Amino acid sequence: MPLVDTRELVLLAGTMPLSLIAKELDRTTGAVLAKATAEKLTIIVHTRSDRA
Repeated sequence: MPLVDTRELVLLAGTMPLSLIAKELDRTTGAVLAKATAEKLTIIVHTRSDRA
């Protein structure tokens, strides 16, 4: 099985935050981010303004 299933990632990319996609695919956020970047997919990354 590939590290991250590209077909599922393409369907989920741009529709939900990176952390939720990682949870959905049972992969780390780093693995999902690396694959999304390699495939040049749009990804949503939420950041919190209260963090340093």
